[in-house]
Amino acid sequence: MNYWRGKLNNDEQGRILSAMNCDRPVSFITGASSGIGRSLARRIANEGHAVALIARRKNLLDELALEIEQDGGTALAIACDVTDAASVGDALRTVESTLGPVTRLIANVGGGERTDVGQFSAVHIERVFALNVMSTAICIEAVLPGMLMRRGGHIVAMGSLAGHRGLPGAAGYSAAKAALTNMMESLRMELRPRGIQVTLLLPGFVRCKPKRKKRPFELELEVATARMHRAILAHKPRCAFPWPLVWIANICRLLPASLYDALLAGRGPKPRVRAE
Repeated sequence: MNYWRGKLNNDEQGRILSAMNCDRPVSFITGASSGIGRSLARRIANEGHAVALIARRKNLLDELALEIEQDGGTALAIACDVTDAASVGDALRTVESTLGPVTRLIANVGGGERTDVGQFSAVHIERVFALNVMSTAICIEAVLPGMLMRRGGHIVAMGSLAGHRGLPGAAGYSAAKAALTNMMESLRMELRPRGIQVTLLLPGFVRCKPKRKKRPFELELEVATARMHRAILAHKPRCAFPWPLVWIANICRLLPASLYDALLAGRGPKPRVRAE
């Protein structure tokens, strides 16, 4: 994988510096190349923030940066693997030397794959945790010292309603999102007195791929990110939606294990048949 490192060339630097206001707030957005991250980046750029677009696919980031600049915004595209602390550190230094101090982190990177109990692997669990938990922790570690020094900032993390309780076929993903939720809630209590706001986003199903089979109470991408953006602007500590799934998830948290297990029995992935 080739990471973009080092200084901008003269044309890129001139284009960005001529467009930006030095007093403009800066948002560092991970997973910005597609889906929720891409949509949020456009909304935040329209809000007036300079946006640092962070993801692995530089070509998609460059396309988004151009769109934002054509709409009058300021964007900087940086290819980076957010599970690697050194790459995140390089990206942050480039952002702050070009756009200014990061005032808002949106740790949007996440996702996972089904956990197959027939082929259970600690490596699989570690991979899911690295993507959903450690990537967020690495980004927070990078931006937090500056926010603490300035006694101000906003950290936004992308959780999931799947973290409310374990789900069949999602041992890795549910565990990772539960860990992320608890980490962010702990940080929120400690950082608020220091002037730093924490927002945890807890969406249900979001339709990022139009051709994919629709899931229960699934929201269209732009509808979902509009809700997220409103929560970010309001510095809400927690934003969970849609309400039918939130209601179901909260009820499930109260059920005894025997009843919960009975309700979800047989809903996990079917065992794979191995060829002899």
